[in-house]
Amino acid sequence: MAQEGIRFNSRVVRGFIAFSRVVGVILLLSAFMTFAASLGWSDSESRLTWMMNVTPRLNSAWACLLSGGALLLRERSAALGVLLSCLVAILGGFELIGHVLIACDSGLARFWLGIDPASRMTELPSLSFLLLGVVGIAVVRGYVLWLREALVLVVLAIALAAWASWGLVLGGESANLLRRLPIATVILLLLQALAWMSAVPTTGLTRIAVADSLGGAFARRLILPSLLLPALLTFGLAVAQSRFAWSPSLLYALAAVLTGGAITALIVWVAFLLDRSERMRRVVSVLRVDADTDALTGLANRRALDAALAGVGRDGAMGGAALLMLDLDRFKSFNDSFGHQAGDEVLRETGMLLRAAVRPGDMVARYGGEEFAILLPGADAAAAQRVGQRVLEAFRTHHWPLRAVTISIGAAVAGPQDTTESLVQRADRALYASKQGGRDRITLGEAL
Repeated sequence: MAQEGIRFNSRVVRGFIAFSRVVGVILLLSAFMTFAASLGWSDSESRLTWMMNVTPRLNSAWACLLSGGALLLRERSAALGVLLSCLVAILGGFELIGHVLIACDSGLARFWLGIDPASRMTELPSLSFLLLGVVGIAVVRGYVLWLREALVLVVLAIALAAWASWGLVLGGESANLLRRLPIATVILLLLQALAWMSAVPTTGLTRIAVADSLGGAFARRLILPSLLLPALLTFGLAVAQSRFAWSPSLLYALAAVLTGGAITALIVWVAFLLDRSERMRRVVSVLRVDADTDALTGLANRRALDAALAGVGRDGAMGGAALLMLDLDRFKSFNDSFGHQAGDEVLRETGMLLRAAVRPGDMVARYGGEEFAILLPGADAAAAQRVGQRVLEAFRTHHWPLRAVTISIGAAVAGPQDTTESLVQRADRALYASKQGGRDRITLGEAL
């Protein structure tokens, strides 16, 4: 699975989409639980106060109900998903307008002041649901990506600020921010923001997290600790201050140490992942080299040559390359006379001579038995002839300890209509012509 040059991990992509659906179900359940709680506790002032400070308000529950439905119906019915997201944005905007009128002491504010306090959203949830409604519309319709991501980041910033404040509450202190944004709403807003990003994981910021790469692995492992870290640090410092009455200067020093330690731990984790990835890369590289290398001569093998020939082809045709097929003359007789160990030594010497006769970018391969091949990218007939003559001269002047070894060569220059098979066949025919013509020579095949 690839897009815009990024290869995605299909399993992770499916996991992100499943997460968005699970969040949709959670939003529906939280809304129903809030409705049930409001009906059962409306006669108790203390419980109503607790619900207002900790759980979502009724209008927040309605917004969660609509947002959960939009997440679940996004793929099945785009129109219904857009409608529900519009309702979320309208509900959040409606509440936000009320808060603006109240702040301006407008006469119209009496309408909002007359609504049951247990139903009204506070300012931050109103803004967040307005933004999330717009995000939902943008996700379903595929609208402006940068705006969608910017709005999601704003909601995440609001939720994470309140999440960090919850650490103060756990530590025994008050947090004014949580009076404006109950902790249950914080969690639901955080989940919604992440769910809308996960609903289309191959676009926007989540592309890196689902990438089948080292960066994707880092993102998947480090995002959750980064989200939890502010609340955990704040909670620890608040506990230390309330239980042990530590001075502010000591708390600042402790905060610096804990922050540095957390960053160091993340760096060590990243370094560990990098080290493991590099070791795996080296193992894969060695295995790939072994798979493409002839063990006796150290040259490329038939598999590597076939891959290189396929790479030269463009749109089913060859072009801009020459292929030399080479065969040691009377090699079977050599093996019969001197043994296979001596024959293996000749094959190794042949590999060294062929490598020395070509350019760095050319490929020399053992084609099979005593047959070899040289692929010359970007070469014409004259270049193929020159390389062949160098090879012949190298064999003629080389000191062979047992008896002189010669080689026959057939060359073919790829034409526009050539395929891999036709190029190899023409080079083979030219090699056969060299054998028939007396060996120890090069024959250039006819152009296609």
